[in-house]
Amino acid sequence: MEAIAKPQKEVAGFRLVLGYLGMFMVLIGLISAIPLVVVAFYPSEAAALPIFGSVSGVNIVVGITLYLLLIWRRKRSRFFRHQESMLLVLTWIFAILSGAAPFFIGTMIHPAMNMGFSASVFEATSGYSTTGLTVFSDFIDVNGAFCPHVYTFHRALMNFIGGVGLVLLVASVLGAGGGGVALYVSEGHSDRVLPNIAKSAKLIFGIYLFYTVIGAVALMIAGMPPFDAVCHSMSALSGGGFSPRAFNVGAFRPYEGQYLDNGFMPVNSLAIEILIMLLVTLSAISFMLHTFLLRGKFREFFRDDETRYGMIAAGAAVIIGFVAILVTTDSSRASFFDGAGEAFRTDIFYVIGTMTNSGFSITGTSSTFNTLFHIAPNSSTGWPLFTGHAFTIILILLMLVGGGAGSSAGGIKQYRVAVFLRSTYYSLRYRFASIHHRYPKITYRYGHQTELEESTISDAHHYLLIYVLLYLLIVVGVMLADPNYEIGAATFDVASAISNTGLSWRIGPGYVDSLAPSTVAGNVNLWLLTIAMIGGRLEILPFAYATSSVVQEVKYHRQQRLRARHAAAMDISEGE
Repeated sequence: MEAIAKPQKEVAGFRLVLGYLGMFMVLIGLISAIPLVVVAFYPSEAAALPIFGSVSGVNIVVGITLYLLLIWRRKRSRFFRHQESMLLVLTWIFAILSGAAPFFIGTMIHPAMNMGFSASVFEATSGYSTTGLTVFSDFIDVNGAFCPHVYTFHRALMNFIGGVGLVLLVASVLGAGGGGVALYVSEGHSDRVLPNIAKSAKLIFGIYLFYTVIGAVALMIAGMPPFDAVCHSMSALSGGGFSPRAFNVGAFRPYEGQYLDNGFMPVNSLAIEILIMLLVTLSAISFMLHTFLLRGKFREFFRDDETRYGMIAAGAAVIIGFVAILVTTDSSRASFFDGAGEAFRTDIFYVIGTMTNSGFSITGTSSTFNTLFHIAPNSSTGWPLFTGHAFTIILILLMLVGGGAGSSAGGIKQYRVAVFLRSTYYSLRYRFASIHHRYPKITYRYGHQTELEESTISDAHHYLLIYVLLYLLIVVGVMLADPNYEIGAATFDVASAISNTGLSWRIGPGYVDSLAPSTVAGNVNLWLLTIAMIGGRLEILPFAYATSSVVQEVKYHRQQRLRARHAAAMDISEGE
């Protein structure tokens, strides 16, 4: 007689999550090796080979081991409640640690790099979350920088992968049956451009790659050197804001050092800034709306509530910001701006940048607003409403709102704000309406006019409340950790971190001492802003879900052990 095969037990729980984590670690390892391609163009930076090679190798070996031991050739169950959030959080943690490792190891080899553990994790989180805040100093235009091309490309690559969606790349492999849809949604993607998750992932990645190539070519035509063009295009399409230059996009302006030259086209700083604005605008548009643009469905694109809100908010912010800059009482402003044209140019660049949550700067290092309005970091001038601070307040509000839902932008998201405003309008309208009238709560979304569901309204209100509370909590935290962190800097920097924007009042190469990792206050604030960045990128709730899933899993296994012990004790007593 043939032996009856025992039914194969499904892999579930922690085992399933860690098995899938192994797949992600292999992907992270491959990503970590990509910057090594730069060494072929810059052989003098071969010192980066063992650093990035070791990080890549460790990830791949550990990932394959987890996959083979835990889920290879085994029947896999679906994710239980919130287990996809647990996998999402673990994946981001390991991606950040892997992105931080080259900075930390590089500092051991080249101490002048000054990237301790806290600073390295901060930089990697800023990269993958497409924020752009930085404590990095080894740019390609800094004398004595350690492997600057490899490291600046590594930063741009983290921006690019974070913008596409780290989880999206493997979620497409898992598919619907393997929890791919759950992971896709849990990473903040609310729109599936195609019914099949794998096809959606390929289309999104294709759109990103297409825009990146076009953007890089256009920037080179505008006079940007090829390496800069590739890095800026990758960062812009993700809304990240990392630049290989210490002066960011401002390096291509005549008053920021010498003019750069790519050898075949003269530098046109205005054209470069316009192209950067176009690229970051594309980064903040929902992937679903991108398909309307590419298919020529312009009517559906411009009728969408999210598009309408973005256009109105951008227009109003540009006008108010322009007036705020012109009426500033700072007498030294005239020495910086070259008339109203320059004021408008600066105004629109930062309005577009903050609305799309990109951290590019055209006025120096990321201590932008100290330079722009000539205000010292620890100034006691306060916040006069109609000085340069008025423009700063506008930017804070734009950062917190953010870009489109399902895009690479951060913030509360424009569609949530549009739902909040519409529902508030309808609520007030009902209060003054006759009892015989009923007004449907209409919204136009993704080419369809529908009625707003109460669950959508409730989710928008709840998320907005949670987001604002977390923002205020971290503002208080950074000010308590460092009494010198005045309210203007704290509110701006935390807004920038939690919205994944990247502009800063005092974080950056010019102000690295104010958050020195060697001080307790500096370390605490680096970690608080790190929490804000990843919380904003993952939209806060996955952390709560992941924690809940871990607690429930631990309780379940504990109950199982107690039941087993109880059953064993009963068997012994019956035997006696």
